[in-house]
This record gives sequence, structure tokens and C-alpha cells, in this order.
Amino acid sequence: MDILVLDDNREFAQSLADLITQMGHRVSISHDCATARRLAEAQPFDVIFADVELPDGDGRHACEGLRMTGASQEAFMIALTGRTELGDNDFPGFEGYMRKPVTYEPLERVLEEWRVALGLPKGTPANQVVTREA
Repeated sequence: MDILVLDDNREFAQSLADLITQMGHRVSISHDCATARRLAEAQPFDVIFADVELPDGDGRHACEGLRMTGASQEAFMIALTGRTELGDNDFPGFEGYMRKPVTYEPLERVLEEWRVALGLPKGTPANQVVTREA
């Protein structure tokens, strides 16, 4: 699958991308909303992981905009947060959320669930991380 990671914490974004790549998916990284919008409008992503608190905006608003226009309108969008006191209704517009730090097993479950929902074959090949920044 093609996956976009939107997080301003460069170390976290890279470690998440590394985990996703180990699972056999293609990954692009953005550290700001503007770059994420450009990438997702031009390229169809299957999954978008978005931090909710970014220096140039709110990941929730960025993802709402991506649902309205561009090539990634149908992406499975997952909010990323370090907050602990949250409920399922705290992230409208997202299919779900994951608390940081993200570990291999829960990430694998989320990606496998979406792969099955998309009807993609297991082991979709890819072994690269593409980092694109503004």
C-alpha cells in the first residue's frame, strides 16, 4: 500500500516509516500540513497517518480538506496523538486513532485491516521510504 506519514517530529515520523517499510509498504513522509496536502492531492495514498498538533495547522483540518479534493479522498485516515484521555468521538473524519508511541503489533493490525478492506493481496511489494519536505 501507499502510505503517508504526517508528523512534525522527524525522529518519530522516520521510525514509523521504518516500521511501515518493514511490513512491505511504500511510505512518504511530510512534516507539515502544506507538504502533506501537496503530496496527497497529487498521489493517491491508501492510508494517511496524521499527527493532530502541527506547527502550521491541525492534522484534523488537513485531513478534512483531503477528503474534499485531490487524489487521496478515499484514504483510510488515522490520527496520531500523544494524548491519553481520548475517546472514539474525539477524531471525527478519521477512521480511527493511535496513541504514540506506535508499536509494531498494533500498527500491523491496523494496516492489515485496511489491506483486507481494500481487497489488496498480502505482501504488496515495496521497500522504499520517500521523504518529501517543503
